[in-house]
Amino acid sequence: MSRLPVQHAVPALVLAYFAYYGVLGIFIPYLGLFLDGRGLSSYDIGVLLALVTATRIVGPSLWAAVAEQQGRPLRIMRLGAVLATLGWLSSFFDQGFWLLLLGFSIFSFFWTAILPQLEVTTFHFLNDNTSRYSRIRSSGSVGYIVLVLVGGVLLQSFGTEALPYGAALLMLLLIGSLFLLPELTAPTESSTEKKGFGRLLTQPVFLCFMGAAFILQMSFAPFYGFFTLYARDLGYSGIATGLFISLAVLAEIVAFFWMGALLKQRSYRLVLSCCYGLTMLRWLMLAYLAHSPLWLGLSMLLHAGSFAIAHSCAMQFVQHYFPKALRSRGQALYAGVIFGGGGAVGAYAAGILWQDGAGATHTFVVAAATAGVAMVCALCLPAQVHAEPLERAADR
Repeated sequence: MSRLPVQHAVPALVLAYFAYYGVLGIFIPYLGLFLDGRGLSSYDIGVLLALVTATRIVGPSLWAAVAEQQGRPLRIMRLGAVLATLGWLSSFFDQGFWLLLLGFSIFSFFWTAILPQLEVTTFHFLNDNTSRYSRIRSSGSVGYIVLVLVGGVLLQSFGTEALPYGAALLMLLLIGSLFLLPELTAPTESSTEKKGFGRLLTQPVFLCFMGAAFILQMSFAPFYGFFTLYARDLGYSGIATGLFISLAVLAEIVAFFWMGALLKQRSYRLVLSCCYGLTMLRWLMLAYLAHSPLWLGLSMLLHAGSFAIAHSCAMQFVQHYFPKALRSRGQALYAGVIFGGGGAVGAYAAGILWQDGAGATHTFVVAAATAGVAMVCALCLPAQVHAEPLERAADR
């Protein structure tokens, strides 16, 4: 496949984000229904999601290290996309828990090679322009919302067994978009930077930031793992569930579009603590008011703050905290610890608390309390951070 010149990188990045999050638009909302259709209990679903998510703890940092050693992040993204697709093929066969665990673990491990490198590549081509990044990243939200709607239609018309095929088509589109991206040579680390990276990880401000984000991600596990089952038990159709999720992503898209202006010269402490507080409110609304379509819809609009604004603020924190040559490792560490570790712990706990739907209200109340703890941690953050001179960090 021919490669586009550098000035054409932006359309390829838009397509890559669209396809990447389009896959997640099927994988995240409907995986619980798919696994339930295969006869798994809520405990089995929680264990599978926890084990699969755990592969994301070490995966991003491992792939980032390989990418930095080779100086070719695009090769890592392409390899990850191809092998993740092969792992996903296991979902085509109904052979029980263990084949799904093996296939999804392979999928998840190689999937972690993509996003951190894609984020770093995007910031590189955009010269760290946060406003342009947010608008390109919004194409991922568009992909997510489109595939959530398509997934709802597939679910309603053909049942849960149609979902793996839709995701596989999006993975092929992702592979194609990554091969359209122009080559990029990543900056290499000096010995001072290698020493400085470890020191940067032990600073109180970074530990506070990571702790707050980790705890918040734990609170998302019931929503990601069981919301579609919850909506079904409340009497909502597959299409209606897809529309509710799409409403959340639509709010996310609007937030991403205006993110650059919103975050400019804003306090990390103020923005993140407000977002985490809205997340706490969102889970309480799901616990007690989700039987009402109006209140359920309003809770979905809070996704603009609890995910879109919080995620963009976190990405900006990482970009500002780490020097340019270390940002790939910083992004990978964030993805592994937060989405891998926080997601795995949350998924395992949610699987225990859910009790095949009987504990749904209690589970979302616990999620709200967890988000409240994250908000308290975020209130301890400084207003702004900047990359510490590596010579000073290395000499401590």
